[in-house]
Formats: sequence, C-alpha cells, structure tokens
Amino acid sequence: MKHLSRLLWMAIKKELLIMRSYGFNTVIQFLTLAILFAMIYFGAKVLVGQKSTFGNTTTALILGYWIWMGILMSFSQFAWSIITYAEQGLLEQLFMTPWQLKRIIAVEAAGDFLISTVLNLLMLLLFMLITGRWLRLEPLTTATLYVLILLPGYGIGYALAGLAMRFKNIQAIFNITQFAIVIFEALPVNTHPWMKIFPFAPGLRMLIQHVQKGTLLWQFSAQDLAVLIAQSVVYLALGLFIYSRLEDAARERGLLAHY
Repeated sequence: MKHLSRLLWMAIKKELLIMRSYGFNTVIQFLTLAILFAMIYFGAKVLVGQKSTFGNTTTALILGYWIWMGILMSFSQFAWSIITYAEQGLLEQLFMTPWQLKRIIAVEAAGDFLISTVLNLLMLLLFMLITGRWLRLEPLTTATLYVLILLPGYGIGYALAGLAMRFKNIQAIFNITQFAIVIFEALPVNTHPWMKIFPFAPGLRMLIQHVQKGTLLWQFSAQDLAVLIAQSVVYLALGLFIYSRLEDAARERGLLAHY
C-alpha cells in the first residue's frame, strides 16, 4: 500500500508538472471547451429567441456537456499515455519495472481523475455562470453518479490504449470516439429501454433527474441503479480484457520498441 500511494503521488505530481510546464496549452484546452459551450448555448438562444429560458433544457445542456468533458478526459488518458511512452521509447523500460504497465497507467489515470475532477468542478461553475442557471447538487448523489457514469469511459480508455500499443497511430479512432460519446449520451433510453445496454445515457438521465426533481441516490429505482452499476463493471472489465489481449499481441510481435 505504501508503494501504491507513493506511485499515485508521483503520478499526480507528474501531471501537475506537465500542466505547469505547458501552461499555455493547458489554458487553451479549457478555454476552447468553455468557448464551445458558450457558442452552443448562445447560438441556441438566438435560434429560439433571447427571452427563452429553455425550461429544463439548459440543465440538460450543462450536465451533458460537463459529463462529456469528464468522459473525454477519462478515455484519453490511457491512449495518450501509451502513445507518448512509445514515442519516448519508454514502453520496454516500463515493462521491466516491478509494476505491470496496466497497473502503472491505472494509477496514472487515478491521479488524473483527481486532478480532472477538480478542474471539471471549476468548469461546471463557469458553465452555470455563463447560463445563469445554478444547479442544486447533493454531494453524495452527484459524486456517485459521476464516478459510475465515467467508469465505462475508462474501459474505453483501456481498449484504446491496447489499440495504441498494437497499431501505434489511432488518431482516427480517437476522433470518432469523441463524437460517438455525444450520440451515446443522447440515446432515448426512456422511450427505448433496450438502449440501456449502451453506456453514459442512463447515468446522465439519472443525474439530470437528480438536479431537476431532487431525486437522491437511494430514491432511484433498484433497476436503474443495477443497470448503471452493471454498465460500469461490464464496460471496464471488457476494456481490461481487450487491453490485455492487445498487449500480449504487441509483445509477441516485438512491437514495444517500435513506433
């Protein structure tokens, strides 16, 4: 446990050092996301009229965009870590450490999750300031739903990391995945229950219900909670399985030292 906590601290420290060293890029990334949100919101107001309050649509927009940001950060961490390590020639060295590579990137992802969560909360405050809609969020319910919604994203991240290790350049798949997440979030799971097999949308609907109706975690139906937990476990396990198979394939083909 001591070594695990030290590794986690080093991962957090590394990420903070990178953010500070490339501060301009970090600021531009978050500024771009904020400007994109403002363009979507104010563009919609122009279309429907400046006096429109959108009803509950503003709440759905804020939460949907916020969760989309969190998912992007969750699955991108793995893939970009593998690509960066491959470019720097560090993959073979990491395989020679007492820690397995999948454990190293998992700890890095945990550190990144802590940092990105703080940044995401600041972005959420900014979104509420832009729209003038202040959301009432109960900490326990919001935190639990947030984690369960994002876990499938980490499963996708593991799968992408495996693809990056095996095929090196996966930029095209990475770009497609960013837009696919928007589609998954918008699935009409209320009218088509079979779509609950796909990630993100069921959890996002529960989060929106929590904000709009004040539904607390223990007030959701057992079925909804079971679906959300099952999604988190299954997609994370599936991502780990795909990563392990692709990692073995890369090692068998001697691809670790090549980029």
